[in-house]
Amino acid sequence: MHFQGLPARGCWLGYEQRVALPGLISELLRQGVLSGPVAVTRDHLDGGAVAAPHRETEGMLDGSDAIADWPILNALAAATCGADLVSLQHGGGVGIGESIHAGMTVILDGSDRAERKAARVMRTDPSLGIIRYADAGYAEAEQKAKALGLKPWD
Repeated sequence: MHFQGLPARGCWLGYEQRVALPGLISELLRQGVLSGPVAVTRDHLDGGAVAAPHRETEGMLDGSDAIADWPILNALAAATCGADLVSLQHGGGVGIGESIHAGMTVILDGSDRAERKAARVMRTDPSLGIIRYADAGYAEAEQKAKALGLKPWD
C-alpha cells in the first residue's frame, strides 16, 4: 500500500484488500489500537463509478465511454448497501458536462452493524467495476469476475 498525508491516509487497494479493510479497521477499533470513528471513502476514481469519455473511460471496448448508467448504478448500490455518504459529481476534474462520477464513504466505529454495512459497500463497490469492464468485453475483467463468482451474464 502507498500512503500519503497526515492525519488522514490515502491508499490504493486491490479488490481483496478493499473487501478485508472493514474487518481489519473494526478489529483495531475494538482493541483500542485506533480511536474512532474512522471514515473510509472512495472518490470518483473507480471503474464502476465513472463515465468520463475524455479520461478514465475513454475508448471503452463496447463504446460505453459516456454512459452515465454505471456511476448512477454505483451510487444507488452504495446507498442500498449502507454507505454513510454517497455522492454524484458532474465534472470530477474533467470539466462540467464532460463526465459523471460517484463517490462513497463508510464510517467504522467498532460496532458489528457498522462493520457489516461497510463490508457490503466495500465488496459491492469494486465488484461493480469488474462487472462493468467484463460487460464491456475486457477479457481480464471477465476472468476476474468468474474467479470471484460474479455473474454479470446470468
